[in-house]
Parts: sequence; structure tokens; C-alpha cells
Amino acid sequence: MVDALERVTNLVALLMATRVPLTLEQIAGELHEQYPEGVAAMRGAFERDKALLREIGVPLETEVLGGSDAGRTAYRIDRARYELADLALAPDEQAALQLAVAAARLADAQFGLLKLGGDRGSLPVVVANIPELEALPALREAAAARAEISFGYHGSSRRLEPYALLLRQRYWYVIGHDIDRNDVRTYRVDRIEGSPVIGKAGSFRRPDGFDPRSVFPSDPKLIGEEPSARADVLVDVSRADVVVRELGDDAVQQRRGDGSVVVAVPCANEEAFRSWLFGLGLHAEVLSPPELRASVVAWLRALAGAA
Repeated sequence: MVDALERVTNLVALLMATRVPLTLEQIAGELHEQYPEGVAAMRGAFERDKALLREIGVPLETEVLGGSDAGRTAYRIDRARYELADLALAPDEQAALQLAVAAARLADAQFGLLKLGGDRGSLPVVVANIPELEALPALREAAAARAEISFGYHGSSRRLEPYALLLRQRYWYVIGHDIDRNDVRTYRVDRIEGSPVIGKAGSFRRPDGFDPRSVFPSDPKLIGEEPSARADVLVDVSRADVVVRELGDDAVQQRRGDGSVVVAVPCANEEAFRSWLFGLGLHAEVLSPPELRASVVAWLRALAGAA
């Protein structure tokens, strides 16, 4: 079970991303066990979350449904009323804000960024990001209909049997069987390029008892095209013990005489890796692979140049 702050942040993300109001049962289903089991406990937690959102000024709107759901209450957040007006942040100001949140690594800082706009395609994973997800309705439709869906991703075409959608760290992910790669893959929805194409309904069967949480990487640095990708990072003595505790002794590649360590760090998701790295400030240095080191150096130079 996640803590209350993360649950409320994810709730805000969900209700801002949806195009139609969601019932409590739909919300609990989308957030995958972030609410307790049992109708009374679930509703009690949700009522506390609603009260908190209204107390801090989040415009939570309700709608009484008709038809087959007659009498049930559904919820959404009006983005136009909630988001701050356009702050006209320059690219360097947006980058500085992202870097500050990555360094602070505070949940309340991430929650505050839900009210900011900015470049919605390049925010680090630690930032609370509510992008315009044009692909999300198509993915939901395909998953519900058990229909193959095709889309562009990182410059290449993908054909996926979508098993489930999952909200993690304020980002939506689609998880399913990648037909061409014959493997279960996870794709970040805001990285999908173009408009997805939905195939024939009932073209696949979702594995019995499939749980998307069991295949979703717990570490965002593991999410990407190359699950085995790793970087060697030198961490100085002032942060060595903290990093080793975080990554585990198996990550240690070398212990140096001055107390610093070289650790192996997953870097399949470069944005998440970069966020983790910058959270260590001047106390960490990427040693390899050379292309990742060059990418980090180029990003920092671009940031410095923009400033």
C-alpha cells in the first residue's frame, strides 16, 4: 500500500488525465490496490482524500450518472480551473525547475508541480507530470476489446497485445505482449508517437491472473528498451554508504582507497537515471558507457548554456 501523499498525487493525476468522470470503483481499479480492500475501508480512505483535495483548493467535480450506472457518482478534475495560468517559463527555467525537484526528491515538491505546465515530453520521472495523452483512450479501448494495437515508439513501429494500463510515478504505462519481439514489454504512454491503430477485437487472450504490477519494474531506471543497460558510476566517500544501501552490495564494482565506490546502476530509462544522478549533485560521476557519459555532459552543457 502506498502512503497517503502518493495516493492523493496519483488520484489527482488520474482525474486530470481522464476524459470522462470516473466512479470510485473505476478509480480504485486504475490505481491498483492503492486503496485498501473492503468497500467501507476503501470509501473511508477516498472520502479523506476528497476532503484533503477540497481543503487545498483542488476543483474536484462530481456527476451523478445515468443509464446502467444510474445514481452512481463519478469524479473528475477540471484542468482549466486547477492548473496555473501560463507562466511563460523559458526552456532554461523549466530545466532548472526539473533539476531542483530531482535534487530535492520531495513528494510535496512533486505534488506541487502538478499545477505547472512546461515541456510535457521531457520531464524527469520524479516530476509530477500530467501530459496530454492522445494515445490513452485508444490504448484503453484496445485493452478492453482485447485488440492488437500498433504505434510508433522511439522511431520504430510496435505491435502490442495490450494487457493493462498502469499509473506509476505520475506517468501512464501500457503493458502487454510485443508481437514482433515475442516478449512482455512496458511502454510509457506519453512516448508513443502518432495515433495508435486498433486492430480487430478479440484477437488475443490476456493470460489468466495477469497482474501488471508483477512485471512492472519497481525501479524507474529499469524501464526502457534495453532492460540490461547499466552504467558505472563513481560515488565519492560522502555519499558512498548511502548509495550502496540503496543499490545493494551486489551493485558495487570497485571500492577505492579514498572511500569512494564504483557502482553499477540501471540506465535503461535515461531520464530516470539522470534524475537519480543529479540528486547526488557533485558527489557522483558517470564513468561508462561512454555514450551515456557524453549524453549527460551534453545535457548539462545545454542547461548551463541556456542559463
